[in-house]
Amino acid sequence: MMRGTELRDLPAELADVIGSTQNIARAYLAGLGFIVQDTARDPSYLANHVLSYLAQDLLQSGVSIIALAREGLLNVAKRELRFLLEASIKIAFVQQEAYGSTVQEKLELFEDELASSKISIKKDLTLAQLPEALREPFKVELGKLFHETSAYVHLTPMQILQSIDAAEAGVSAGNERPSYVADLNSIAERVMAASLVLLFHSVPQWVGGDWLVGGEGATIDWHFTRSRFIAAMDSEYDYKHERQKTLVEIRAAREARIAF
Repeated sequence: MMRGTELRDLPAELADVIGSTQNIARAYLAGLGFIVQDTARDPSYLANHVLSYLAQDLLQSGVSIIALAREGLLNVAKRELRFLLEASIKIAFVQQEAYGSTVQEKLELFEDELASSKISIKKDLTLAQLPEALREPFKVELGKLFHETSAYVHLTPMQILQSIDAAEAGVSAGNERPSYVADLNSIAERVMAASLVLLFHSVPQWVGGDWLVGGEGATIDWHFTRSRFIAAMDSEYDYKHERQKTLVEIRAAREARIAF
């Protein structure tokens, strides 16, 4: 049995940037796990929510990105990100269109949308948990991310040129540059933030509030509060009573954290 690569096996600079990959993916998995567990308090969750069956697929993608980054399989990791994004768009769409119907009914109602590899359904998404000014920019972000990650699903001239450049530089799986992993991290945190926004929009709004609003009203300490879209979602809970005494500080801290 092949032994997987551990961070301690890698040069320090590479281990550091792959450590960031792990932190990003684990933060995603924490958010995903909470969404599933909190929504599952609804007795109809198992029968009616497609996430009850697809959460494991999202979890597997999140975990695999850590393993793929460790082994230097960066293009494969980007393909997983594309799946994560496409699946999240479809989950949000079918839940919003027919929340109370059973999973089987959803599969019949939206067979064409679910079978399609396109994401044009994003235009029909309701993004009530985002401020109105960010709803269209978020849909634009979805399009950009889907385009970027789709470049690694099919063989393209860009991918061939990147492979040529990497070969000439002596870069291969297991011998990659830290900058290549940093590029993966940059797109991974954007895709995972988008996925989380979509998943929060596939469940009741109180789930987002339960997760984002921590002790004494403060925003939780979580990697994805650095996303401008997650931060904007968090701002929608500023009306909560527990935030009123320290609202100025909460808003300042939230704004200072935004990084992507």
